[in-house]
Amino acid sequence: MRGVVAKRENRHNYIELPAFPVSVAIARQHVTRVLAEWECHELIDDAQLITSELVTNGIKAVQSNEIVREEEVETLGMFAGWDRHVWVGLHRRLHDVVVEVWDPSREPPRVGHPDASEVGGRGLQVVEMTAADWGYRWLKTGGKVVWAVLVLRQEAGSGG
Repeated sequence: MRGVVAKRENRHNYIELPAFPVSVAIARQHVTRVLAEWECHELIDDAQLITSELVTNGIKAVQSNEIVREEEVETLGMFAGWDRHVWVGLHRRLHDVVVEVWDPSREPPRVGHPDASEVGGRGLQVVEMTAADWGYRWLKTGGKVVWAVLVLRQEAGSGG
């Protein structure tokens, strides 16, 4: 009798988050929950790291793309800019998971090369070192999606 190979179907999950710093933690929690549901436990740490970097960059892109007007700040206070957001997408394929972050900016992501004394600017370097592949694409509807691929380990006896 031949072994039965369980068919893994593609899965997708998205979450829309406001462009506020707290959304980075919410995105990490979301990614953890989804990957656990998909039984992709071995990718959770790397996916959290990549998600943190990409969502942080997405929030910065939103903030630099749209300036909150003074009257909006006076009226809404800490909720000024509530309509500015990023999307986080997860895509489970047969051998990998893709993490995507959408933001409305038309500026391409750039790998920084900060001096040792600089605090930030290393996010895409971290993504580059952690992911099997990464890149970005423009959307006809506006903005860009920055994506990173994490490869699943082969299960013993799966044969490829």
